[in-house]
Amino acid sequence: MLTRSRKLRRDLSVCTTDGALYSFMVGIGEMFFIPFALALGFSEVEAGLCFSIPFLLGATLQLVSPWGVEVLRSPRRWVILCATVQSCSFIPLILAACIGSIPMPMLLATLAVYWGTALGAGPAWTAWVGALIPSNIRPCYFGIRTRICQLATLGGLAAAGMLLWLGRQADVSQSPVQPDAASTGAQELLAFAGMFVLAALGRGISTRYLWLQSEPPSGNWNQKTISPLRLPLRPLSGPERNLFLFMLLFQIALQVSSPFVGSYLIGRLHFSNTMYFVAVAVMFFSKSIASAIFGAMAARYGARRVLVLGSILLAMHGAFMAIPADVWTIMLLMAGAGIAWAAYELATFLLILDVSRPADRTSLMTSYLFLNAGALLGGSLLGGWILRMMGSHEHAYTMLFLTSSLARIGMLPLLRRVPEGRPGSRSQMAPLTTAPCEGGSATLPGESGV
Repeated sequence: MLTRSRKLRRDLSVCTTDGALYSFMVGIGEMFFIPFALALGFSEVEAGLCFSIPFLLGATLQLVSPWGVEVLRSPRRWVILCATVQSCSFIPLILAACIGSIPMPMLLATLAVYWGTALGAGPAWTAWVGALIPSNIRPCYFGIRTRICQLATLGGLAAAGMLLWLGRQADVSQSPVQPDAASTGAQELLAFAGMFVLAALGRGISTRYLWLQSEPPSGNWNQKTISPLRLPLRPLSGPERNLFLFMLLFQIALQVSSPFVGSYLIGRLHFSNTMYFVAVAVMFFSKSIASAIFGAMAARYGARRVLVLGSILLAMHGAFMAIPADVWTIMLLMAGAGIAWAAYELATFLLILDVSRPADRTSLMTSYLFLNAGALLGGSLLGGWILRMMGSHEHAYTMLFLTSSLARIGMLPLLRRVPEGRPGSRSQMAPLTTAPCEGGSATLPGESGV
């Protein structure tokens, strides 16, 4: 029989491996859903809907998480079930890449299943690891784990970029006519199929490591049953309401500009796909380096101070994006974005484990993910309205970034009302939280743009 310390070391090791494999799936699969929709011939508007609609549907589907945990009598079993279904959700995408087409409703349904299982596993996973990992080692452990997960995401991005480049080169060599830069050939579509196969395998193997993790002690995760009518507004009615109110309002401010960074880099600054992925890689690399540093900082000074620092950096970063910039300046700004997001995400993840009661975590995070989807959609709709009102004006993105930055600054005074966490916890200085996931902290798509 394993001693208590050896069992904890094993759980920490397999938890890190699961996170790395999950993050690899994100880098080589999830990050390319919208480019894949464009490659299949859907319009930019339709491709945009491939995120907003499935994500909102997924956030609605994951409301069954508390029920699923209760029926299976274990957050571990529920997470494993969600992970298995999530791995299988890549099968229709693989077939679509091989065939070269897929009906829009089927694509939206497939992505809704992906997001539903991804978001559905998050609250139960938070309750699970919160019960397994002692509070006094969380800051340093999750700082290092997040660093490894970010590097795994970067590896997935690099592998995807290489496969797409090879597919593009194969199409060029097989065609006597130089293909249009915006068109997608058969070999490039097969490259997408290969990417999604690797993503499915990564998630499938990570499920094996979820099996290897211990069951949580029953007394540390038992959840309270909440009425379905009260569940959606649970984060705004409990003792954590000030925390979650800040999180949701700050999310709206972030999403005014974050979803449009890609179109800004490619459409206005004329970045090639290669340069765009280099910019994303720079952000993930700086994020991975900073995560371990902020983990040590949270362990020494508390997660709340790290949160305040990350929130201020994100507020300033929005304004810096409004300044006319060349390629090298953009790379510096993307590195700064990675540092800011590392502080924000790690601090919020630690806080939710400190501030919430174990019995409340599953329902609390389920409710938050649902409200967060609404905040994300609301902020992006506001940003889209600003761009539409400005039309083709050269200062449209300047106005967008400044508006987002001012909105972020306006939310900072709410930090004073964010609780410090439970007494006795070394990571008790509480901040906010995004949606925790296996891949380190909790970045949602579109969040880490600026």
